[in-house]
Amino acid sequence: MDDRDLILADRYRLVRPLGRGGMGEVWEAQDTSLRRPVAVKVISILAGGGSRADEARARFLREARITAALQHPHIVTVHDLGEAATGEGTTPFLVMELLRGEGLDSVVRRGPVGEEEVARWGAQVCEALGEAHAAGVLHRDIKPANLFVAASGTLKVLDFGIARAADPSASGDRLTHTGFMVGTAAYMAPEQARGRPEQRSDLYSLGCVLFELLTGRLPFDAPDTLGYVTAHLHDPPPAPSSLVPGVSAPWDRLVGRLLAKDPRERHESAAVLADELRRLGGVPQAVPAARRYTPTVADRGEHGAASTSLAAPVSGDLAAASTVQAPAGPSGGAGMSRRDLLVRGAGVAAVAVAGGAAAMYLTGDPERDPVAWSQKIADVDVINSDGPDVVLADGRCHVAAGHYYKETAALHTFDLATGKPLWKVALHVRWARETRFTVVRGTVLALTDDSDHKGGQVHAFDAATGERRWQRSLSLSAMGLHVHRPSGLLISGEDGLVIGVDPRTGEQRWVIDVSSPYDASLMPAGDLILCSGGTAVLGKTGKKLWTRSGFQPQGDLAQPLGEGLLCYEAGRTAPVDLVCRKADTGEVMWRSPFKKTKPDTFVSGAFQPLDELVSGTTVFLPLAAGSRQRPTALNGLTGEQTWTYGSTYQQVDLQEQGTTSVAGGFVLPTGSGPVCLAADDGRQRWRADAPRVQTTGEYALLSETGQARVLQRWTSTRIVGVEHGRTLWTGQFDSTAMSEPAASGNSIAILDGSGTVWVVRV
Repeated sequence: MDDRDLILADRYRLVRPLGRGGMGEVWEAQDTSLRRPVAVKVISILAGGGSRADEARARFLREARITAALQHPHIVTVHDLGEAATGEGTTPFLVMELLRGEGLDSVVRRGPVGEEEVARWGAQVCEALGEAHAAGVLHRDIKPANLFVAASGTLKVLDFGIARAADPSASGDRLTHTGFMVGTAAYMAPEQARGRPEQRSDLYSLGCVLFELLTGRLPFDAPDTLGYVTAHLHDPPPAPSSLVPGVSAPWDRLVGRLLAKDPRERHESAAVLADELRRLGGVPQAVPAARRYTPTVADRGEHGAASTSLAAPVSGDLAAASTVQAPAGPSGGAGMSRRDLLVRGAGVAAVAVAGGAAAMYLTGDPERDPVAWSQKIADVDVINSDGPDVVLADGRCHVAAGHYYKETAALHTFDLATGKPLWKVALHVRWARETRFTVVRGTVLALTDDSDHKGGQVHAFDAATGERRWQRSLSLSAMGLHVHRPSGLLISGEDGLVIGVDPRTGEQRWVIDVSSPYDASLMPAGDLILCSGGTAVLGKTGKKLWTRSGFQPQGDLAQPLGEGLLCYEAGRTAPVDLVCRKADTGEVMWRSPFKKTKPDTFVSGAFQPLDELVSGTTVFLPLAAGSRQRPTALNGLTGEQTWTYGSTYQQVDLQEQGTTSVAGGFVLPTGSGPVCLAADDGRQRWRADAPRVQTTGEYALLSETGQARVLQRWTSTRIVGVEHGRTLWTGQFDSTAMSEPAASGNSIAILDGSGTVWVVRV
């Protein structure tokens, strides 16, 4: 297929080829109906005519519909499938979400990957396999080329069941035939090579992938398909540590078990393997194997009994609650046990108290407490913090304590699964007003004031133990924790120089002179760092890529988008424009007026973070500027308008409460409460009446304050899923201030103004 103007099914216009494989081609395409970019996979091996080809295509479409029904965060979404007439004959095609990022095959070509990353990616593959296996679907071709790391860092599994469905000679349970083998020989389980695949065959293939990630090579080396199959059938695999001495013994045992010739010797299921990978990587299990007793949350009757109601927040030290009163209905309220509520399908209410701060929560599942744990921390200041107060990373919950005006800065770290305190460091200085701390590559970087040097201090600690690794001073002009996430380097600019620092050792990786007469300003931007004078530098190496005179991006960050970079710049017809430039050359791809008032560049938060305005490839412009009077969405790849928000819109102060992107959409604050719009077409997903909204990935936290007793105010909080707006958790806190929520998997952490950190599992 080389006709680039071809439109499939009168809807999908092929834009450019993305790749070619044994089954066909993958194209970037434009859905002309919904005006969104998609990926189209054309299964060319099923093209042609005749009864056998027609039967094969019908079977492919039937089986592809089964795999398309799989809905999971780690499985690529199939939007549509059908048949199209091409030059090769009638050909099936699938329409999938268009992913931005890179395949795991590109990652592994760069060499071995760290064990924490291997564990995280492996667990995500297992979650996808578990979903598919539960639906009776095998993958049969797990390999790095079918595993994709999206720009967000999330791994997606591609081509579920497509190899099986695309076998033109398959029938019944027979999966291997003369001239056609389902799967890839280098990753194929012995029983699959014999034509008898099962669920544990996918785990064997994943074991080959984990081996390759840990060592940079496959467990077996062979000149051809027959050689690989023979090795998988008969040869014992080497231990990963025999090739890379730094690989730990638990990984040798795990990979060795996965590569057992007998499938019965492997892990029982993808879920069991996922739990072991999470333990190896130091991240919590998705569902705890056994409920742990945590005295800071409401517990069940076996630990005591008490009775409460769904009225106002309570105070005091409540240890347990085994029964609740149902909210009054048409015939009034009646006392109900948790068992009664479960049988009748009602929600369950309980109260959790820690140090005077109370949280009331609801859940539809009485067998699972949504509040996993809570911990009281002294001297917390969530009001005067411009950076995150809570960071979740690698199975740990890191919390910043200490008041902005006091020399009491401290870091507390807890186990995310259990709430167990792991370590605490008191810094005995004030926090900087900029971003307080972040976590990168197993290192906690904290930024504090340094009055002696009229600047700041960067402190580096081991994220697992709290052991201090290094410390260095920053000038006032270089203040900030600028982390280049793709390379994992800490970037600083001073005296016309830009410096890349290894966060684990504090050693300089590279230094570049950007020829600026002033201190070098810098802005992370995808793989690049934008520096003074319009110079773009590769973040991993410090190599200059291009320079554009007159290019002075504003704000704190640029946002990678497809092949471009999204930046704030001085406007042509308005004070501020939103501009998309080519990442490799700096040329302007498109620009649009963004704001009709000039921001105060000396005020923190004057420019809204660009990642809050981008969802997928859709860019949302919430403010009136130029000829635009309504909130408008653009195709971020072309700059073309895709939809506008047509309802009555009362603008709010974006510095206090701005539009933010969520999974597949945007949450727009309005005068009557937040509304969530789908990114692809602007349709309303849900609306709420809460005055304040905060978001984190797939969840939104809605809150409002009220007065429960004399001189005491409280905050009512509700967590909803951003896709459907359904309430997942609701709570009330004896505090009017709440931190921005932090999320990791299904865990959400909130720090309230009284100093209690709550971790909720939704």
